[in-house]
Amino acid sequence: MTDNADLDPAELEAAGALGGSEDPGYQWPTDPLVVKNLKHWQDLTFGVIVHWGIYSAIGQGGSWSLHRDDLGWFTDKAPQFPGDPNDDAGYQDWYYDQAKTFRGEDFDASEWAHACADAGMTYCVFTSKHHDGFCMYDSGYTNLKATSESSGLRRDILREVVDAFRGAGLETGAYFSKADWSHACYWDRSKRIHDRFHNYDLEAQPERWQRFVDFTMDQITEILSNYGPMNVLWLDAGWVSTPEEPIGIDDIATRAREIQPGIIVVDRAVHGPHENYRTPEQEIPEDILDYPWEACLTLTKEWCSLSPDDPAKPTSLIIANLIKIVSRGGNYLLGIGPDATGHMPDSVRRGLREIGGWMDVCGEGIMAARPADPEISAQGDNLEWYLTAKDSHLFAWGVANEDVVGADRLVVEGEYRQARVLGGPVLETQTRDGRTVIEVPASPTQYAIGLELIEH
Repeated sequence: MTDNADLDPAELEAAGALGGSEDPGYQWPTDPLVVKNLKHWQDLTFGVIVHWGIYSAIGQGGSWSLHRDDLGWFTDKAPQFPGDPNDDAGYQDWYYDQAKTFRGEDFDASEWAHACADAGMTYCVFTSKHHDGFCMYDSGYTNLKATSESSGLRRDILREVVDAFRGAGLETGAYFSKADWSHACYWDRSKRIHDRFHNYDLEAQPERWQRFVDFTMDQITEILSNYGPMNVLWLDAGWVSTPEEPIGIDDIATRAREIQPGIIVVDRAVHGPHENYRTPEQEIPEDILDYPWEACLTLTKEWCSLSPDDPAKPTSLIIANLIKIVSRGGNYLLGIGPDATGHMPDSVRRGLREIGGWMDVCGEGIMAARPADPEISAQGDNLEWYLTAKDSHLFAWGVANEDVVGADRLVVEGEYRQARVLGGPVLETQTRDGRTVIEVPASPTQYAIGLELIEH
């Protein structure tokens, strides 16, 4: 079991959620096809977000080392940078130069796809472009891309990923950063760069900013036109929004649905009509939420693997998170990614395999499930208990936050004549005064025990 203290993520606000807008409340989409696709997406329940890019090649989990302010460890420059640590411009040149030696020779998209499918995942979101602007696909609007002759990869990684994951039975979505720190119409390198935002006066140079808006639209258009069906356009960099950085989100959403009718658009952290579902990052809401949402949490410390022996969080924690998220109405998007060479660390492989083993037995009460009636309560002596509902069936989940799940005495509101242990026996119950008492044996599954409660 890995010590979680060593795997704490970066602070949420610092890690990119800063920006967006005040919260007027969730706005349901008005397009009936989008609403239909959202309900289908909620039934997918468990997905994976795969990060990979130049940052992986220098042992980092994202492109935040290009950020010019110190926001914490995740903005530190790569330790192998040979120049002066205070030379921001020199670091930026060096960072992009690493694309030449980023070969990803061990990356096998099919291996990742089948490992995720075997873990019970049903959809994948892949990082087509992070904030650094390096495209992991064959863009026609920049040479800063995986397919470039000057790139060490010289492969269309997005093509490999979507083909492999669809071939393994998963749906696919495209992550795309609205920011692009490589673009001269976003960061003007003739001027001082301060932070994550553009660094010139948009009102004084509206044509320049419009060129960036057009560039963004062109890249999103080519992804949605050239890489097959996407269930979501997952837009990151919430600070790129009106009024500070108007990116033309209305036009982007309209164009996306011209190409792929009914596609879900998630303008992360920008509350309004184009945030079709919400994406709490590295945290799980405490309460049931009555709108579509997806908790994004990493399996390792960072969004991709930092080394071949990168440690992963305990499977007991991942299973507990999955149960909590589903019992509160959300989807779970687990963050993983290859290391510099494209290798899948043993810890990630093992974690996915262990998750899959549990899901093989217990997935029937997790996948496409919803929160149970909040009036129904469940309380044990030794375990934390959560409830989900699916097709009029009620499931109770006992979580120990460790590998072995011991016996417990469970009291549930309502009268149930039996309780079926998922992967185990049917249990007799005792009912009294509108409550049911169940003597729950030690779990036949590791990490958590699942019960289907059978009414009188």
